[in-house]
Amino acid sequence: MKQYPIRVAYDYYHGTDRRKREKAQSCNRVAERVEKHLNNEVAKWADDSVGSIMSGVVASALREDSELVHRIIFSIDCGSNGVTI
Repeated sequence: MKQYPIRVAYDYYHGTDRRKREKAQSCNRVAERVEKHLNNEVAKWADDSVGSIMSGVVASALREDSELVHRIIFSIDCGSNGVTI
């Protein structure tokens, strides 16, 4: 049975450094898009199915930096190249 909905880790920077705050906001924007994309993909699957989604495929679909997407997906507690759900 699929574990749904998927939640990714967000960057919670609360300091006063403007650059760090902007970097965290940018990362969170991508994390939100990745989370939405993963949940939309998993919603299409049957309840009793098991599948994998590769980080590179998500990065390509979202047209985002592959390294950042890889780090975000890795935070879900998964392997080095993607997530198995």
